[in-house]
Amino acid sequence: MRPFAPQLSFVNSSGNADLTNCSAFTFNVKPDVCVYADATSHGCDISKVEVAIEFKWKDANDAFIKYPEVDKSFVSQTDKGFDTLGQITSYASAQLSAQYRTHAFSVLIIRNRARIIRWDREGAIVTDAFDYNQESHLANFFYRLGRASPALRGVDTSVTPASAEDAALARMALSLATTTRMFKVAVPQDPDVEDSGCLTLIIPQPTAKGFPPVGRWTRTCTALDIANNRVVMFKDSWRVTMKDVLPEGKTYKLLKSHNVRNIAECIAFHDVIHPISQQNTQTVKFASAEWACPNKAVTPHTLHRLVLNLVGEKLTDFKSSHQLVLSVRDALLAHQDAYENAKILHRDLSVGNIVIFRGQGFLIDWDLAKLVID
Repeated sequence: MRPFAPQLSFVNSSGNADLTNCSAFTFNVKPDVCVYADATSHGCDISKVEVAIEFKWKDANDAFIKYPEVDKSFVSQTDKGFDTLGQITSYASAQLSAQYRTHAFSVLIIRNRARIIRWDREGAIVTDAFDYNQESHLANFFYRLGRASPALRGVDTSVTPASAEDAALARMALSLATTTRMFKVAVPQDPDVEDSGCLTLIIPQPTAKGFPPVGRWTRTCTALDIANNRVVMFKDSWRVTMKDVLPEGKTYKLLKSHNVRNIAECIAFHDVIHPISQQNTQTVKFASAEWACPNKAVTPHTLHRLVLNLVGEKLTDFKSSHQLVLSVRDALLAHQDAYENAKILHRDLSVGNIVIFRGQGFLIDWDLAKLVID
């Protein structure tokens, strides 16, 4: 492929599992070939991979059916097919979670046939299998990918590498290792107010997780508000796009206007508007295309970011049973106020959605909340 895409590096990673970024996985993350956009990466580094390529030598290992019937799933129902599907899905999940990306590509090669797959938080778009010796689709794909902008390749261009000075300050403020890669992101303080200004945050590289790639994929981390020199909580998630589900930042704004007790203050939020349409999720868009196999379970998602003014401790890290009971009580009071005063139902009460800050309980994660309609 190098003659078609000299800008890309094709690295044999079949014997080199990524033990740095994927140490928490119960299996080895090691695609047969990792494709990089630089000439410096070696082995498998899932935090920098552009495309993962997996090879199988028997038709029985294909994750998809060669000639799917009308109105039938094109996913193979065999054990070997499911094994392959789990393998390529886990690689896509690791890549999307270890990087700030809007989408990712992978290639599955079964003997002389290939499939190109585009993954995002709504699902995956899979091509028919084609003979790459007889048809030019695979060469064309890498030819175009090598010349594509980072945004078209799937890089979230709203997140950029932090300067060395800002990265050093953030690592110190957040007590991170000196080797941690740091990034910069700007979040509007109020997208509904023109010229409201933005908070510029320095955030660490995300951690790879072995969860399915589809869904909200909530990521939270402490961040340094560089202008105000304060530590805040940053949240990045793909919210479900439904009329009766408000963006979480707007929910916080509504809760505050109704004086709901025991909630954090959301000091910045927005739905991320990408400069090119290809950075938005595409799976729902093509789910009803004539060539697509039916799938009614696909749900639209939108990238949403917010910043909270406090960094709480986990409820499970309570200092005493008294603090535990009071913190749960505080969260229940927030739930009550939200329902009675703001007509908002949280819908996701759990241990993970209650934090303790200076001895007080706070109810967080309002991204599934709904307005109560009488």
